[in-house]
Amino acid sequence: MERFKIPYGVDESGELVPAEFAKTGSQYKCPNCLELLIHRSGDVRTKHFAHPPESNCSLESILHITAKRMIHHAIMENARGQKTISLKTSCANCSSDLLKELPPGTFSKAAVEVKAGDYVCDVIAYRDETPRLAIEVFNTHKVGSEKSVSLPIHWIEITAEAAIDNPYLWVPTQAAIKESCCNSCQTHVKQIVEVADRFDIDRNVYSPLKDANSSTYIADIETCFKCNMEIPVFWWRGVPFCQTEPSDPKPKTIKRRYSKQWGGSYWANTCANCNVIQGDNHLYLFDGAPFEGMPLSHHTYSGKGHINLRSGASATSEFMKVVRRNLYVP
Repeated sequence: MERFKIPYGVDESGELVPAEFAKTGSQYKCPNCLELLIHRSGDVRTKHFAHPPESNCSLESILHITAKRMIHHAIMENARGQKTISLKTSCANCSSDLLKELPPGTFSKAAVEVKAGDYVCDVIAYRDETPRLAIEVFNTHKVGSEKSVSLPIHWIEITAEAAIDNPYLWVPTQAAIKESCCNSCQTHVKQIVEVADRFDIDRNVYSPLKDANSSTYIADIETCFKCNMEIPVFWWRGVPFCQTEPSDPKPKTIKRRYSKQWGGSYWANTCANCNVIQGDNHLYLFDGAPFEGMPLSHHTYSGKGHINLRSGASATSEFMKVVRRNLYVP
């Protein structure tokens, strides 16, 4: 039952061989069922292997096991110092595409169908004797939600087709790996930490990454409008114009302050140098704000100045009206 083309066969030494490089007169077996394959090498159709008509082997199984073996081979070449593997991911801060190079020697060996915790993984890459990364091949079944949170090591899932097409380029469909940042964000994150350290802000109470789920408080830097000092500022759930005291432990520069312009008091960022309040509109609402794009609260509140607080599309225009009214801008 010749129903599909098989791109790789297993030679007598057990190595995968592409159909285009198969030698006339040599024998090749199916990677899955190990039956002898027929080598099709005509001038019209693409060179390929095929099962005899009576075979019941499935394409899905062939793709899955071929992909696993090719990933295993790629890791072993990396372990021998011969090949670089590229891992496509995204910057943890700005979400831009990121290609992470795993240079030769990153891994020491690989194994197929190995148990990690309670689960058997398709391929595991090792560093020394320690499992470092599980690679799951997605053909017909994705990694389930239970396995995804229970695996005790970092893991990625890649499609069988992608692995066969290029086993040295890993493009995960889902993953649980250490976060990475692009060069620009790495520099900015370092600056945030340096500025926060300068004012003795506890590193344990914030994250410098723009991920609302990474920490209760997200940090960035701003220049104080009064003293012109570069200072740390923070986002948390409840801004802008937060009325409920933020949870402890919190950065020491977050204080409840009165704003004449806003017409009431709220929990705000203050300058770590001169203690002046840093306006929420400049930090969260205006174009180019340090925390532009971060989630904003959806409560409503009327301060003494009768300002109706809203988040979303109308928030910026609402507060621009207040600014213009107080500054007498037509």
